[in-house]
This record gives sequence, structure tokens and C-alpha cells, in this order.
Amino acid sequence: MWRCLRIEVRLFSPPLKKQGASTQKGMLPVFYADDPEQYKSGTTFDEIYNLYSFDRELRNILLESLLKFESSIKSKSSYHFTAKYRESSAYLEMTNYSRDPVKLKTVLQVIATISNEISKKADKRGPIKHYLDNHDGVPFWVLIGYLTMGNMQYFYESLDESLRNTIAKDFGESFSREYIKSIQFTSDELQNILKAATFYRNVCAHEERLYNFVMHRPPRSSSSAGHLGVPTDIISKGNLFAMVAFLKLVIAKKDYKLLISKLKKLFASYETSFTSVNFSDIQNKMGFPHNCLNYL
Repeated sequence: MWRCLRIEVRLFSPPLKKQGASTQKGMLPVFYADDPEQYKSGTTFDEIYNLYSFDRELRNILLESLLKFESSIKSKSSYHFTAKYRESSAYLEMTNYSRDPVKLKTVLQVIATISNEISKKADKRGPIKHYLDNHDGVPFWVLIGYLTMGNMQYFYESLDESLRNTIAKDFGESFSREYIKSIQFTSDELQNILKAATFYRNVCAHEERLYNFVMHRPPRSSSSAGHLGVPTDIISKGNLFAMVAFLKLVIAKKDYKLLISKLKKLFASYETSFTSVNFSDIQNKMGFPHNCLNYL
């Protein structure tokens, strides 16, 4: 496995020692020759560590934007759910969710998740305990802050279709207003983006390899591709480019421009950090074809 890997003593800096060879293992495939037991000629630990560093910075950049989407989906969902269901603890009532029998299990799981979150925090100092002790119940805008992106994916899925459409319309109107382009953003599109965001947020949060991560079952994306003016075959592969493209539909324009700017700077700073492979090979693993950022 280590054939043709050039080891230079100077490369064993404290950061590389700290990470260890096993941590770098996931970075290796791009450096393999045709024979997976052999590296491409000239491959060094320096390059492997550069790719590790690149991937770490890439995760931090993406996570920042994913958190902005998470904050937005929580804010919009809380606002519209509370506007429709004003009674205390409405989020614990089955009748306030989808009546579709296919979604019954999801509805029950969502209610159980919310109930368990309240139970865990009921005796701990904080907002939930404060509202339980001093008010009729915990406002949903407070409670929703304790839900994960994954929780939000299932919460949104469990809502009745009219409320799902209202929340999706809110995102669509924000996009149309900022980009001066009218779109019909559907609940299915928002659901698909939530699904993708959950996968990628978990990758970032657990410090897993990001640059060549691909969802096994990519969500449908033809409508989103049309809104974004990106060819469907480029955006439908479940890779990092698809996730970055999707974010344009669900975060503020100024935040999205900052995301693209940071990616461009990151790519430029690492473009000459590899010798045994071309940086374009790494970009292709991410799903970023030549000049792809021009689409965004």
C-alpha cells in the first residue's frame, strides 16, 4: 500500500504527527495509481496533509452556510406553525400535523422527539425550565432552537401540505425578491434541500471527509436546477457542488455571495499545493467542473 509514497523527514511536523496516518487514510484515493496498492509517482505526505488541511477549511466554510440555513428554516417554521396553531403546546397535538397515513410514523416520532427534549430540559436551568415554571408552556420559537437539522427535516416532512407550502413560499419569495427572478419554490424542493443539508451538516459536524462525499440517494433536483440556471446533470449527483448550489435558494444573497467568495479564495490558495495530481482532479471529486462557480 505504501509503494511509491515519498516520505520526507521534514514533513513530520507536529500537526501531521497529531493527526496520524490513520486520519489521513480517507484522503488517499485521489493519490492512487491505477493499482490501488500503489501511489501515483511523486506522491508525498506533504500533499496528503495539504489535502487534509484543504478539506478541514472546506468543512468550516460550508458549515457556516449550513448553519445559516438551519437558523432560517427554524425561524420560518416556528413563525408559520405558531401563526396557524396558536394554542399552548400545539406542537404536541397529532391533529396539527399531516393526516396522511403514510406519514403517521414520522408524525409520532416528531412529537416524541419534541416531548423528550422538553423532559430532558425540564429540571435543568434554562429557557425550557423557565417557561414550564412560570408560564403555560414552552413557546415553539424557544423549543425549536433545541432541535437538530435532522429533527427539522422530519418536522417539516410531518406538517400538513398547506403549511409546508407556506414555508416553502416564504423561501421562494425571499429568493425572488433578492435576485429579481420569480420562481415557484415547492415544498418538495425544500424537503430535498433539507435532506441534503442534513447529510452535509453531519459530515461537517463529525469532521468526516467532505471533498469527495456523495449522497447515496441524491434528491431530485430538476426544478432547483431550472431556478438556478444550472444543468440538471451537474446538480443531480449528490456531490458538494450540488449542496453549494442548493444553498443559493435558501440563504440570503449577501451570505451566499460570501460563501462563493470564500470558496474561490480557498481554491486559489491550494491550487499549487499538489504536484502528483492536478487540483482540477480534486475539484472534479467535489463535482466542481471547470469554471463551475460561474453558474452560481
